[in-house]
Amino acid sequence: MRTLIRALSAAACGAMVLLPVACAGAHAAGSRHVYWSNNGTNESHGTTIGRANVDGTGADQNFIAGASRPTAVAVDAGYVYWANLFEGTIGRANLDGTGANQNFITGADTVVGVTVDANHIYWTNTNLGTIGRANLDGTGVNQNFITGASHPFGVAVDANHIYWADETSNAIGRANLDGTGVDENFITRAVIPVGVAVDSGHVYWSNLGRRPSIGEANLDGTQARILIRHGRATSYPIAVAVDSSHLYWANWDSSTIAQANLDGKGVNTSFITGADHPYGLAVDGG
Repeated sequence: MRTLIRALSAAACGAMVLLPVACAGAHAAGSRHVYWSNNGTNESHGTTIGRANVDGTGADQNFIAGASRPTAVAVDAGYVYWANLFEGTIGRANLDGTGANQNFITGADTVVGVTVDANHIYWTNTNLGTIGRANLDGTGVNQNFITGASHPFGVAVDANHIYWADETSNAIGRANLDGTGVDENFITRAVIPVGVAVDSGHVYWSNLGRRPSIGEANLDGTQARILIRHGRATSYPIAVAVDSSHLYWANWDSSTIAQANLDGKGVNTSFITGADHPYGLAVDGG
C-alpha cells in the first residue's frame, strides 16, 4: 500500500489511483449539491464529473465531460474544480457545468488533492511531495508552496490552516495559510490516510490500511479516533467531504458515494449509486 502512488508514474499502464479531497463553499440550501469525479478503471479511464442534489437525488454522472482520469474535486461559490491526473492540470467550470476549462492550471505533477478557500486554490503534487497554490483566477502559480511532504494525497483548508493526508508517513500534516509552521505529523493515528476534510470542530480522514475506516480528531489534533469502522465504510473510502450535518465519502471499489451523520451514525453506503469508481468528492457548504 505504501507504493500506491509510485505506480502512477507509468501513466500508459493506467495504474489504479486511490484518493482525494474536500471543500465547502457558501450556497443556498435549495441549490446545494454533492460533486464527485468518475475516475474509471485501468481498462476504461473516467472522463466526467458527477453531481447530485445534497439529498442524493437527481444524480448526473456526466455533469461535466472531457476530463482525463479525474481525481480530486473542489467547489466554491462560483466554480467547480477538478484534477486531471496524468495531464498535471486542474480544470474549472461554472457551477452549472458550463465553460469547462481542462487547463485552468498547468504544470502540476500527479495531482490527487484539490481544495479552495476565499483567496486561493491548493493542490497536492503527490510525486513531488509538495502542496501547490495559485490565486483564484489561476495566476501566481507556485508548485512548491509547501515542501517536505512524502506523498501528500488529499488536501483541505479552513480559516486558519491547510491540512493534507500523507499515505507513506501515516499522518495528517498541517501548516498555516501562508505556508509557514509546517507540521508533517500533526495527527499520527492514521493508517495510509488518503482523503481529508475539515469543519468548524474536527478534521476527518479516510484510512486505506488493512482495515479501511474514517478517522476523526479535534481541530487541535487531539482525541484522534476511528469514527466509522471497517466494514461500514467498505474497502476503499478514497475521498471524504463534510458539511454542517453530514460526512460523505467516495467508495472507489463499489462506485458509490456514502453518507453518515457527523457522529458516525446513520451510515448509508449507497447514498448515491451509479458512479464510475469515484475518486474525488466535494459538497456545497450548508
